Amino acid sequence: MNETVLKIENLNKKFKHFVAVNNVNLEVNKGETVGFIGPNGAGKTTTIKLIAKILQPSSGNILIKTKGGDLRDIRTNSQDLISMGFLIDIPVFYDSTPYVLLKHYLQLHK
Repeated sequence: MNETVLKIENLNKKFKHFVAVNNVNLEVNKGETVGFIGPNGAGKTTTIKLIAKILQPSSGNILIKTKGGDLRDIRTNSQDLISMGFLIDIPVFYDSTPYVLLKHYLQLHK
């Protein structure tokens, strides 16, 4: 049985007239590792910043599993963010190969 720990519903982010994130829907189950892949300007980093509460969405919902076991709006459950990890651009590692980088991050996850 899959246990949903993060659910994103119809997530949107606009900066004035520029749409950075357009209707993103995502469900992440316990134990899954998720990566965002796409061209520059596709909204990957903006989506992660929305999940991390660095930015506020223009519309949509971000739900996170609470310690009580139910899914609740991330805006009212900041304490549960400590159980999630984020990895965004870290230029210091760019000289490494993708294999070395992934191996490094997997070691951090153990």
